[in-house]
Parts: sequence; C-alpha cells; structure tokens
Amino acid sequence: MFHELKRSIRCALPTTCIVCGQNADSDHSICTECGCVLPKLGDCCRRCGIELSGTLVTGSCCTRCRLSPPSFDSCTCVFPYVSPIDKLVADFKFSARFDIGYSLSRVLASAFNAYYIDQAKPELLVPVPLHRNRLDSRGFNQASEIGNVLAKYSGISISHTALSRTRNTQPQTSMSSAAARKANLRNAFGVSKSDTLTGVTHIALIDDVVTTMATTQAISRMLRAQQDCRIDVWCLARASRTL
Repeated sequence: MFHELKRSIRCALPTTCIVCGQNADSDHSICTECGCVLPKLGDCCRRCGIELSGTLVTGSCCTRCRLSPPSFDSCTCVFPYVSPIDKLVADFKFSARFDIGYSLSRVLASAFNAYYIDQAKPELLVPVPLHRNRLDSRGFNQASEIGNVLAKYSGISISHTALSRTRNTQPQTSMSSAAARKANLRNAFGVSKSDTLTGVTHIALIDDVVTTMATTQAISRMLRAQQDCRIDVWCLARASRTL
C-alpha cells in the first residue's frame, strides 16, 4: 500500500530529470542534455549482450558465446552498468524510486520496439521473480516494474505469476566464484502456472541488470526443460563480464 501511494505521488509531481534534477523536457524524466551524455553500449555480443572490444570480437558473438552458447537466445541491454546508471538502478531498487525505474524502462521500451520492428515480437513478457521473503521486504519486484512499462509500450502481455523463486537464495553478488553462483541458483526457480506458458514459443525474460548471467541461465535452462521456446533476455544494464 505504501509503495502504491509513493507511485501515485511521484506521478503527480512536476517532471524533473532523474539525472540532474532540473526540469525535464520529455515525458520520461530525462532531459535532452542528460540523454545525450548518459553512457551507452557500443557493439555487443548478440547472444550474451556483453560489449565487444579487442580480442573478444568474433563476428557478432563474443568468443565465449561461440565456444559455449548461453541457454537463452539473445540478451539486449540499453546501458552499461557504470556511473551514473549503477546508482540510478540502485536508487530504483532499494529506495523505491519509481520515477527512475519508469524513465529507464521507457528507454528500454524504445530499444525493444526498434529491435523487433522487422521481426516477430515475443508472445509473452516474463519478469525474473523474487522470493516471497525478499518481495515482502522490498515491497515490489523491480523486474515486474520494468516489465509493466514494456507491456504498456509494446502491447505484449505480461505474466507476473508464470515463474516463481522457490528458494530464498543468497545475493549473487556475495558469491565468490562462477561455481558458487551456479550452485546458489540450483533448483531456485520453477514454473508456478504452467497454463500461462502453454503454446508460447517466444518469451522475453525481463530483469534490471545482467552481470554473470547466472540468473538468466538458470531460468532459461529450467524453461527449456519444460518446453521448446525462444528466450530473449531484456534488461536495463549490462555489467562487464565477471570471471
């Protein structure tokens, strides 16, 4: 209830830029000046979304994805996870700054619609779920908030109940290795409403930040075990690859 009121209050306030705090001349609270200087991703691997540079470049995929492709089909992000994007995302998640979440999600929605302009869009948006304990503590799921904006501006249905987080895992950032991150998420996700996914052949998996890909990999493997479908990952920001 508190967060619903907070959303309503923020929507009623005058529009100010989420970056500089000055009056914004757009309907999604990023002024023209800040929109021009916000960090942007360059050429990225079409499979994992990592920014390509130097020896990583091998065609349109990074070397790692060519040798060991991820369990999803593509990953697309709009920002690198660097300043000020990292702080903006943190304020959205941990301080309930819904104005920030909405603004960044509008940028993502524009990229999403442009990406599918000459190909079929996903049939369903599926946010990465939070465990009920973390959801109760935070009060909202940031991936669901992002997904709601995508659904509104893409016209695609969204399911907040298709997936569930069955174990209250430790934060992935606290894991010291790739093996630990993988083990932390083992059997952590499940399909809670299988009828929601019946007949769906193309899913967009929504999250806020992709770092090591452990979460998106775990969910994609679980989904692929259930049914044959294309899985495109969409998120606000992509962190540099962590070994």
